[in-house]
Amino acid sequence: MASRFDYLEGRRFCVVFVKVLDPERERVQLQCFRGRASVERGRVSVVDVNGGMFALPGTAVDNILPSDGSHILRDAEYFCLVKTDESIELVSSMN
Repeated sequence: MASRFDYLEGRRFCVVFVKVLDPERERVQLQCFRGRASVERGRVSVVDVNGGMFALPGTAVDNILPSDGSHILRDAEYFCLVKTDESIELVSSMN
């Protein structure tokens, strides 16, 4: 059975994790997870070059958008914003 997300299969994808640091001052921290989209049984996951995988939460799949060319998205064809819990520590990467 076809999924409404089949068009994403194999496409370059960027998951942008958003952690709200200060809502009043609109300060956020961003962390990207880049890879290729994989669609199985209607669920969307992103697999990076090292085999790491992140399954998009159901609350985020309606926010999948085509890349707007922003620098942070690099060569991604599609992206999605995922809000993280304030207790989760985002780490910087060299990539």
